[in-house]
Amino acid sequence: IAPPPPEKDVAEAAAAEAGTASGSSAEPTPRVPEPQEVAKLRDGTEVLAVLDFDLDWLEESFGSLRTNVFDQLNVDRTHLGRIDTPGIMEEVRRQLDQRLRRHTNRKGEVQVDWYVPRSSTVAKHKDKFERHLVELAKKSQGHDATVEELCAKMEEEEKRYQDAVEALKTKLSEAETLPVLSASERCANELAAAFFEAGRNIIAAINNLATRLPQELIKSNKDFLKMCRSGQEQYSKSEVIFYTSEVEDVNAQIERKAKEREARARSFEEELEEKRQTPLQAFAEQYAEAVEDLSASKGYGKKYGKPRRKAQGQCRGLIANVVAVRQNLSEVVEYIEALSTQPVGVVLPFERLPRSPKFRLRDFFDGAGEPWVFSSELLGVVYIAVCTVCVVGTHLKAFKEDRAARYQLPSLPAIRLLKEEEVLCPQDADDAAKATRETESKLREGCLEKVLGEVSKADVWENVIKSIVDEAQKSSQETFKGTVPDFMAKFLEDMKETARVARLEAARNLREWADKLRDETLPQFPEVLFGELTARAIAQLKAGTRETQAMTVAAWAELDEKRSAHETRLHPGLSNPNAEEELLELIQAEEERSQAAQAMAKEDCERMASCLRSQAESFVSRLSSFFEASTRVVDSLPLHKHFAALPGDEQEETPRISIKRRMRHIQNGTSVDQWGDGLPERQWPGVERHAFRSKLSAAPWPEDELLGEAAEEKLKELTPTVNSFRSPLHKRLFEKRNFYYEHFMGEFSAEVQRREKQLAGRCDHERTDLKTWQSSVRQLRGEETRVGAGGPAGE
Repeated sequence: IAPPPPEKDVAEAAAAEAGTASGSSAEPTPRVPEPQEVAKLRDGTEVLAVLDFDLDWLEESFGSLRTNVFDQLNVDRTHLGRIDTPGIMEEVRRQLDQRLRRHTNRKGEVQVDWYVPRSSTVAKHKDKFERHLVELAKKSQGHDATVEELCAKMEEEEKRYQDAVEALKTKLSEAETLPVLSASERCANELAAAFFEAGRNIIAAINNLATRLPQELIKSNKDFLKMCRSGQEQYSKSEVIFYTSEVEDVNAQIERKAKEREARARSFEEELEEKRQTPLQAFAEQYAEAVEDLSASKGYGKKYGKPRRKAQGQCRGLIANVVAVRQNLSEVVEYIEALSTQPVGVVLPFERLPRSPKFRLRDFFDGAGEPWVFSSELLGVVYIAVCTVCVVGTHLKAFKEDRAARYQLPSLPAIRLLKEEEVLCPQDADDAAKATRETESKLREGCLEKVLGEVSKADVWENVIKSIVDEAQKSSQETFKGTVPDFMAKFLEDMKETARVARLEAARNLREWADKLRDETLPQFPEVLFGELTARAIAQLKAGTRETQAMTVAAWAELDEKRSAHETRLHPGLSNPNAEEELLELIQAEEERSQAAQAMAKEDCERMASCLRSQAESFVSRLSSFFEASTRVVDSLPLHKHFAALPGDEQEETPRISIKRRMRHIQNGTSVDQWGDGLPERQWPGVERHAFRSKLSAAPWPEDELLGEAAEEKLKELTPTVNSFRSPLHKRLFEKRNFYYEHFMGEFSAEVQRREKQLAGRCDHERTDLKTWQSSVRQLRGEETRVGAGGPAGE
């Protein structure tokens, strides 16, 4: 860069410019440039060239440079952020350092050789290559040693596996049970699996030494050559060529060793399965012989153990069937308890009831086309529970011989559940009676099949066990060539003893369930049974009377409208003699309306009386039917004393008879033990059949044709007496029946009075209207005597 011109040169240039601007025509005198001083560097050397720039141009150019630079930085900031500036600086520094190592300061000549002597560098390269070869050799020798160790380990594993299998073979003859033999077989299979797994691991290790590790050595050689070619260690071209050939020889040796190891691994892999199977097959043959011998001697295995297994399975199935029935019976009893705790005195719809666990009586009602009611549901479930106890007791032969026939299923009463008014299924020979019996039988058998399961089709327990034993003996004779082995005979004796103990235990449980039903569960059900029946009867009574009243509501409204119309037409203008014909016509119309009202009132009274009497008769019939059916069901429930004696019963204390009852027997001259192990007989009287009709015997109710002249005798007539037994449960049934009979009597009397008051009020209303009409007619006609609805006939 040239130095700035001297001040005098600047002044002269300014004057010249001023002369030019003034427009002088004189030609400017050319300025002869003065020689300038040669520019020099800091060290005193002359510069090669002098650059002279126009200051105005520099100012103009550099004025916008700063703005353009910052604009460019803002636009390309994202691009600049991706540039690794520290890395580029490091690379430039490294290259500069490399150049400085190879060149000296230029003082007229260039140093082209290395400063370090070449011989020492070559020696270092040689030592490094030798160290590399030694390291490779050590690794390769280690790999060879590992392969030899693995081969020796394979032989040890094979020897250990064979010795262990031989030891198991010697123990087969000592086994006394099939599980011991099965354990030996399982152990042999585990040994074979362990040997196979160990062999696979060894083969995998050898394959690793034949593939991955040699490749790592070859890769280290490649890395060494790459380092030689990089130039960082100053390897010459001849050295690179030499070391490349040496490395290729080493790689060839490594690959040859890898192929040898791979061949050994492949050989082991091909022989592994055979080495595993050979001892195992020999063991399997001896194992099959041991199983056959043991099975033949003790009845084990599929062939020789078949008779025993079949008999054992049948016996266990028989016991399991009874256990299942016990569980089902417990669920049914819980359902009875749930029904017995329902609210009393309300009509219970089906949707409010808990779900039946085993059967659904509602389906049988729907199938028969009969309306479902809660009382029949409750009685039906109790009936099924009692039948279940009787059937299971008969199957187990749990009852005393003199009582067993009483509790057989055909001896139980055929309760009529689908019809409230009937107690038992009809025994007539007509088609209707047969259809009824078939329907009820289908209900009972269908429910019992759900509760009893296989027991419903089974024979008596002892007969079933006997048939199982006979079949097992026959099968044993076929299997063991006409003989029954000792072990089989002993097994059958043990099985019969087990079955006997199971039968006694099941009988004990059954007796406990029967006692629980009688003492705890069933005493709760009379309350809700008769309570729901009475509530439903009261609701039907009120609904029936409302429907009877509603039958003539429209007709009465029409008559009242006619009455109002007649009163409207009866105006003072009808007193004119010219309106005599119209007045007589109006009187005649009112007379006809009054007669129709009187006739309708009479019909309403008769219809209401018929409705009340039919509702009362229906209630008495259903109440008597449910009482008798419930009594017969309770009579069918086995008593504790009717069960056969069981082990341990001798330790129970016999309940003593009270002194009061003993004195009563003495006074009556009867024996204390006249009933034996049963309940005392008792005749439970019925209820008054026609007592409700007495509430409708007085005016204004019409005469009761059923009572007739012998009304007093009819009113004393009772429903059929029920011949049964005396017990707290029977007494509770009797008391609850009478209680709800009286409760319905009170509701019935109140309904009768309410309807009687309504009918009397209607009649009084008609009489009052009639008097008013007659008075109005007399005033229009000016008469003193009563005429109708205008004369004597009307009165």
